[in-house]
Amino acid sequence: MAVKIATAPCSWGVWYADGTPSGTPAQLFLDQARQAGYKALELGPDGYLPEEREVLEQELSRRGLEAASGTACYRFDQYERFDDFRPAVEKLCARVAAVGGKYLVTMDESDVGLYSEKKAGYTPAVWNKYHAMFREMGAFTQREFGLMTVYHPHIKSLIETEEEILRLLDATGLNLCFDTGHHAYVNGNGRPGDPSVPDFIRRYAKRIKYLHFKQVDGQVYARVLREHLDSDTAFDMDVMCDLPDGIIDFKAVKQALEDIHFDGIGVVESDMPKASNERAFASACRNLSYLREIQMID
Repeated sequence: MAVKIATAPCSWGVWYADGTPSGTPAQLFLDQARQAGYKALELGPDGYLPEEREVLEQELSRRGLEAASGTACYRFDQYERFDDFRPAVEKLCARVAAVGGKYLVTMDESDVGLYSEKKAGYTPAVWNKYHAMFREMGAFTQREFGLMTVYHPHIKSLIETEEEILRLLDATGLNLCFDTGHHAYVNGNGRPGDPSVPDFIRRYAKRIKYLHFKQVDGQVYARVLREHLDSDTAFDMDVMCDLPDGIIDFKAVKQALEDIHFDGIGVVESDMPKASNERAFASACRNLSYLREIQMID
């Protein structure tokens, strides 16, 4: 097993190009990522870090940071075909490839309803449309830029349940950015030691090329289920917590990764929309220390 560790703006509460919801300045994120001990980054929302290649290269290199991947988040429900958003993908891929990234992490931001209820009415033709978009996007990024597109299943999106993930794999040929927290939230049992993450890793080893390390707070999640809260509310309640603290047993995850001889990137990616810069930095340091403690990384 060889996990190359990285982090991302998401761990500082940055979900959008303007730095919201946390408002963390890009320069502060870069400084603190390096100070915490990270050496590689998923670049995060397109436009948050400098878009000029030379400027981005300089900002990374002077801190000893590498680009592991770019992040491509789209509302796929606004498009009919890949060509509709190809220019945005092309611009992003050119920048990612120029600074040495090897992957494009893509995820969906479609309006599927507060509880994903709108997907219940999707016909096979609708699913085929989306799968065609993803398939063509992956072929394009690999052919034109040598970037592997890895699909990130995400809470409250087109692809989140295990059934949806397996259909995606069969229909598109894409590999996964497997996010432990999102998977456990949607597909797990909510109890300490929930086996859903290591079980999935073992069953679909060949399709997991990239990881997001994230954890679920069992007490918050129990309240979410008890009160039937939506995921936006759950995230505002910090349903995602530091890696040592939740229901996913990361020692079991480590064993699963060893069993499949995983060799790739693992991004510590804590969703912290309300965290202060101080708290985000402390969390980033603690999570990295924990992964070293359990010998997930050197």
